[in-house]
Amino acid sequence: MEKLFYDLIVELHIREGFSQVLYQNHELFDFPMTRTNYDRMREHFLRVFVYKEDTDRVEDFWNDDSIEVFIGNGHRPSMSHMEYRISTKKGVRWVDQVVFYAANEGVRGGLVVMLRDITDAKGERMDDLTEEDRKLHDLIGLPDIYAFYKNAEELLKKHPEKKFVLINSDINNFKLYEAIYGKERAEALLQMVADALKQMLTKTIGTVGYLGDDYFTCLIAVNHSVQDIVALAKREIQIMADTNMGFSESVGIYEITDPNEPVPQMYDKALLALNTVRYNYKDNVAVYKPGFFLSKDRENALINDIRRGIQAGEFTFYTQPVVDVTTGKTVSLEALVRWVKDGKVISPGEYIPLLERTGYVVMLDQYIWERVFERQRAMLDQGVETVPCSVNVSRMDFELIDLIQVFRGLKEKYQMDPHLIGIEVTESAYAENYAIVQKNVSQLRALGFRVYLDDFGSGYSSLNSLGDMKLDILKLDMKFVQGKDEQKTVKIMESIVNMAHLLNLPVVCEGVETEAQLKMVKALGIYYVQGYYYYRPFPYNRMEEMLRAGDCVQAEGIQLHRADRIHMGEMFDDNVYSDTLLNHILGPVAFYEMDAAKNVTLVRVNDLYYNIVGREALEDKSYEKHITDYVINKEEVVKLLEQAEKNPLTGSQADILYRRSDGQQLTLHTHAFLVSRNEEGIGRYFVSMRNFTVLYDRIRKEIRQELKENDK
Repeated sequence: MEKLFYDLIVELHIREGFSQVLYQNHELFDFPMTRTNYDRMREHFLRVFVYKEDTDRVEDFWNDDSIEVFIGNGHRPSMSHMEYRISTKKGVRWVDQVVFYAANEGVRGGLVVMLRDITDAKGERMDDLTEEDRKLHDLIGLPDIYAFYKNAEELLKKHPEKKFVLINSDINNFKLYEAIYGKERAEALLQMVADALKQMLTKTIGTVGYLGDDYFTCLIAVNHSVQDIVALAKREIQIMADTNMGFSESVGIYEITDPNEPVPQMYDKALLALNTVRYNYKDNVAVYKPGFFLSKDRENALINDIRRGIQAGEFTFYTQPVVDVTTGKTVSLEALVRWVKDGKVISPGEYIPLLERTGYVVMLDQYIWERVFERQRAMLDQGVETVPCSVNVSRMDFELIDLIQVFRGLKEKYQMDPHLIGIEVTESAYAENYAIVQKNVSQLRALGFRVYLDDFGSGYSSLNSLGDMKLDILKLDMKFVQGKDEQKTVKIMESIVNMAHLLNLPVVCEGVETEAQLKMVKALGIYYVQGYYYYRPFPYNRMEEMLRAGDCVQAEGIQLHRADRIHMGEMFDDNVYSDTLLNHILGPVAFYEMDAAKNVTLVRVNDLYYNIVGREALEDKSYEKHITDYVINKEEVVKLLEQAEKNPLTGSQADILYRRSDGQQLTLHTHAFLVSRNEEGIGRYFVSMRNFTVLYDRIRKEIRQELKENDK
């Protein structure tokens, strides 16, 4: 969860008599997030938390007469500021308190109080940085956050007549970028962003800052509307994505209306806007809107309602089967959370995004995980053979709890065969914190759990990175095809499926709803599907009935289908199989084309072919070459390919004499198959070879020896 600049934010409704914690840094505080009586809260805070020597000073500030200045009908100062010491979970700390009247934020007749830990800030800021971080700051060449605040304050005072915006940016999945491309290239990406910001300052008044990791901030004077700024930001983001393999930024913008507002407060508002679009690859720019504090009040009320709902047993899980298309039987289940309140099912879309953003999703996830273990155990105790059921693990689960301890504990508590529990991890979770997720996944697999990679293709993972991920099952979604160039997307899916099968990964396609989609999935060589075509999600008790019946389930679960159909045509595509892969899988191979004039041309060969004919591996990469220039009897090759067309299933075979580049003759046993014929009448052929030269030389030698003996 993103840490704000302030460590505690509290909303005070003085006249209504209550207070509400909106945000707190749990490393320092652990206040209840529910509404609290204002008078009791103030008394408790002054007597328990405020350092004794500072109590009188703080109490003077919070007496009724002083507070009335903020909320009365008379003069309302925009902000009040003071420093004092309080007790925290880390001991006594100095805090900077900012209080402002928040009617313009949707808090009617209320105040917002923000505390920031400044204990360490009283020393040298850069002393907190590691040597590596300090070098990175020097490389980027931009002010740190504290210098940025100072520069921004001076700029706002110097140019009160100008319109300014504060912009925060964050490079999406930067840790994954560094894991794939290396530290040096990652630093070059940061340098590129920094250079772009420096270049921007040559065109307008402003200041920029580097906050560490992949965070940047800037304050700039603008002459455009905020809509124009958003459009400009989106164009710059697209340019960055186009030049960096799809990796781009998320941006939050705060339009400054009061130049006297504290700059850290401006920064927080831009950050809050950024957090609403973080990892959203379509809508990646957001503008802060008034009403945030009011919306936070609603969010906290919803979180409290969710807590109550969990305790009241209102949360349960539905199951959606995964079906084997060859049998139509259920081979596994996915557990999907459902909130049944007052007899109505509340859509997960109304609460899951909030829980994921705030981190409270870990509370609900753990509750659902245990219910799944519990129901699976119950079925086994009744003597019913069940199928594996997978649970979803969010990115916040990896960050906030000890996943290994949790799942080990559940496994032991319910004496569960781990193969009956699947763990689904989204590609975006991998992308956001690759090292941590990879480590946890490896340990979960060591415990015996099967790990699914969910939504592959929705983020920035490549086919190459798929081989590095330690997984058991790959899940693709039909939404991958929708709204795009379907023909192109299907080819991409086909490449993913082929790579998965080469890595011994079974593939599940979810979101299959129509007969046409099912046919396409089957054509791609996918044997497992999930979606409305077979089943909508339904309560687990219905699944229990299916399991007891036993005639529509396969208890062995998802397995790799070994007899997968090979699509030969795709081997002509460099994007599917690399030369190295072909080299080691197929042995010496070549791909020929023959036109109507009987000209036979090389299309593609592998290194073992080059080794046989005695040519360097890169020699023929840049041009096509007639294969008949290499053979002694050209008609034999033409005849071989013509026979292959007449025998499409078995192809044709012949022993053909080739001439190496050094003049040596080779006898190659050549097996050819017709792959396709295009509109121009050009046929494509797959040709495999075995070097029979030694065998033929030995036979010739034996024949000569036998003739010699006969002559004698």
